[in-house]
This record gives sequence, C-alpha cells and structure tokens, in this order.
Amino acid sequence: MKQIIPFKKELLFKTKVSEITSISLEHNLSLTNDDLISGEFIITGDYKMTDASINREKFIFNLPFDIALDSRYDSKNLVIDIDNFYYEVINNEFLNVNIDVY
Repeated sequence: MKQIIPFKKELLFKTKVSEITSISLEHNLSLTNDDLISGEFIITGDYKMTDASINREKFIFNLPFDIALDSRYDSKNLVIDIDNFYYEVINNEFLNVNIDVY
C-alpha cells in the first residue's frame, strides 16, 4: 500500500530573491524503531538577488522530519522515498516548499 505524506514549509531567505537558478532536495529519512520515520530534508541551491545580477547567492536549509506510523502498517517492507517536490518564491523573500514523502 502506497501512502503519501505531505510536508510543507515556508523558509525565509537572508536577502531578496529575484530568481532561483538551481535547487536540489536530498534526504536522510529512515525507519527508527518499528513505527517512526525520522531524518531531515536538505534543500540547497543558489539564486539571483536581482534580474540584472550576475552573482549568485548560495542557500541551504535543513528541515527535520519525524512522523509516527500507524500500527496497522507493516514496516518490514517499508520503502521511503520522495514522490514529488515543488516550490514557489513568495514576495521575493520566502521559499515555500512542498515535499510528498511515500
């Protein structure tokens, strides 16, 4: 049975953002005990502060993630992965991330 768990977070940049030029998502999620998925998402990349800017600023966000599994799920054959990742820049200062874990 495939179960999708949505994770949403709004992240504040240290400066104004004109354009995200690169972004990547990594994770180190794993099953701890028999009923807890724990770890973190690591979002890295760079962005331009203005449209005319040549320079790029790097960013990194570490987002902790913990979720308890219902006892009705069999965790012996559990596969943890990312089903979908999308983002949006809001008001040139926030990164709104949406991560679907399955």
